[in-house]
Amino acid sequence: MYNKYNKMANPSGVQYSTVLNRATPAIKQTRKFSANNGATFTDSTNNIIRIPLAVGSFQFVDTRASYLSFTITNNSTAQDAKFDTNGNCVIQRLRIESPDGSTLEDITDWNVLNAFLHDYTQGLDNAATIGGMIEGQGTAIPNTTKSYANNSCVAIGEGASISVCLPLAPCGVLNANRYLPLGFLRSNLVIEIHLAPAVTCLNWETATPASPGYTLSNVNYVADIISFSSQFNQNYEQMISNIGGVQISTQTYSNYITNIANAQSALAELIPARQKSIKSIFFIMRHTADISTKNIDSLSTRQRNALTAFQLKVGGALFPASQVQGSSTNSSEMGAELYKAFARLADTSLGGKVTRANYLTAEGSFAFGLDLEAFANDSSVIESGLNVGSQGLPVELIGNLTADGASQLNSYVLSDMILTFTSDGGVISSL
Repeated sequence: MYNKYNKMANPSGVQYSTVLNRATPAIKQTRKFSANNGATFTDSTNNIIRIPLAVGSFQFVDTRASYLSFTITNNSTAQDAKFDTNGNCVIQRLRIESPDGSTLEDITDWNVLNAFLHDYTQGLDNAATIGGMIEGQGTAIPNTTKSYANNSCVAIGEGASISVCLPLAPCGVLNANRYLPLGFLRSNLVIEIHLAPAVTCLNWETATPASPGYTLSNVNYVADIISFSSQFNQNYEQMISNIGGVQISTQTYSNYITNIANAQSALAELIPARQKSIKSIFFIMRHTADISTKNIDSLSTRQRNALTAFQLKVGGALFPASQVQGSSTNSSEMGAELYKAFARLADTSLGGKVTRANYLTAEGSFAFGLDLEAFANDSSVIESGLNVGSQGLPVELIGNLTADGASQLNSYVLSDMILTFTSDGGVISSL
């Protein structure tokens, strides 16, 4: 067998013949794309925002250098309000529409997912600096009592306004690892945002705030637009004409909701997933009564429900082979499996705000999950996840718990997604 370690090589510091490639000529411009269905939006009326990405011909969009921006005004003239985690709390649903009007991507309960991801993947240093500066994020370790007083986000005063900028990172289309060739489409992609009710997404000073509500204005998707030379554009058009289109790999979340009854003792929750490459599944339980409670962080207040064991049943197979164990005094195994699901178990650079105390508490930051990918730590391959699409295998969450109240269970399935930009100016997504 060939042994690569028998080769001798000079260290990179003296490899003077190795130089970076010269870039193809291009120009970058930053543009703002506004909604085409209104200038102001509220949580109760005109609560759907549609932003067409109307780029010029032959232009590309660098979505990883782009963000959503808006100004939010507290409509109450009697009580202050705070974000639950950050400005993403007002987004109930984010949908990406293709040029033919079909759905490319659709993430419901976006704000619940965002709060979870920020708690587990963003460190306090980031929350206190960049997150607080641009997203309006709270800076403190999550408190086990997520009341208005314990919320560390900036208060939005009575009738006052603040502005935020939100990188829409959980969205696969808007976080692709390649420039999107939107200037070659026959029509526009559309970002569609459904606003969340004020009583569920904001934390108010009192349980009965006077006229709770909010208004969004100055809503824009701020994008970096890349324009290449005419020769490059001709080469690109010829390439997609010859091969029928180009493909871009990315990842997306699909949300499935089930209900857990008060005093329920066994988990048997069906998840109607049909993806062909599931990377991970994350589970969040919240008390149904808390979801519309006005003076707590109802998006980021998660329940343990005395969960002691869980695993997935897919067809006749169990994942993992033995149930993941935990308790109110020791849930290190559940925590380890959760961070495996992020594919960063041994990555000490991974930030997070959840401590042992607020992971173990009955009501706090608890969540659980499983990694289902064969090659979770290899970024050079795709579609190595669990395939439940081709065989139509049912996915079932099973385990033991003692629910201390009626709860909503969000199952967020992270899967590979392929975007195909076709030669006739269309876009197709495949999960």
